[in-house]
Amino acid sequence: MRRGEDMRIQIDRDLPVPVTTQIQGQIEYGVSNGDFPSGSRLPSVRDLALDLGVSPVTVSQVYRNLQAKGLIATVQGTGTFVQSLAADDASRSGTSRVDELLRRALVTAEREGVSRAASLERFQHLVAQNHHGTPLRMVFVGVYSHVTHAYVADLRRHLRPSDTLSATTFDVLASDAAARAEIEAADLVLTFAHRVTELRPNVPPSVEVATVNLLPSERTRVALAEIDPLARLVIISAIPEFLPTFRRAVARFASHVESVHAALHGTPDAREALARADVVVYGTGSETVLDGLPSHVRSFEYRHVPDPIHVERVLLPMIARLRETRSRPPRAQEVR
Repeated sequence: MRRGEDMRIQIDRDLPVPVTTQIQGQIEYGVSNGDFPSGSRLPSVRDLALDLGVSPVTVSQVYRNLQAKGLIATVQGTGTFVQSLAADDASRSGTSRVDELLRRALVTAEREGVSRAASLERFQHLVAQNHHGTPLRMVFVGVYSHVTHAYVADLRRHLRPSDTLSATTFDVLASDAAARAEIEAADLVLTFAHRVTELRPNVPPSVEVATVNLLPSERTRVALAEIDPLARLVIISAIPEFLPTFRRAVARFASHVESVHAALHGTPDAREALARADVVVYGTGSETVLDGLPSHVRSFEYRHVPDPIHVERVLLPMIARLRETRSRPPRAQEVR
């Protein structure tokens, strides 16, 4: 799902997932994929409870859980908002300042009789001269190793060849001293918005933490669109809080399929559904669902990729600001 589209929180009574988990999961994953951008306002406890037909106590508990994770904040008398990361705010602010400076430079150049084409050529020359700025050391901390490496491979396309971006997971970080040392030596650590609070104690205060938004990959969207409308589709997730978001995403990209059953990996319900399935779509972490699956059953993993818009508008400007800071001579830093 993209920003601004279908942001309404819903409850699916047919899912084998508690209501509290459904609500919390939709907000957490909504923050991670940009459906709930930093600073966006969430419904009040009373309004959301009324909309979903649940007790205000249930919604209040979800909001307390999300506040404890650092994902949302309640401002007395104003409302509840998605928490903004300082790094993201600085990136947006920095981008605005750069835009203004570039506009002023263009106006000044025109007053001096320099055409815009000549200004652009000169700017490109200056960028090329500064191409070999200070290399940055970055680490992406994910959940599952193989997809984390895939995210890193995608993000590397946007970085300079001299930059390093490595991949690790929360599990590895908890048990591997070398992984923790790599974090301590990094200039920037990347993760998902709903895992920042969990990651932050493992990162020195001097090292910035930034988030990466995700969206369903093109291959996943195309595969969902190609499913036979008459097929019996089964979706499997190993993560209960992800199942409602998973179900809604599949409904969006495979809206033409009438028979869709969502289940948690490893449960009796999942085994019964798989026995009748024509197509199986499984979330990351549920790969063993393929064991024993008949050869005639089509299956594929529901995969995400880093959101290129978020990378372009938020992450890269933040990296540019960080590179400038790291490139500044020590004395200049002290003066500042």
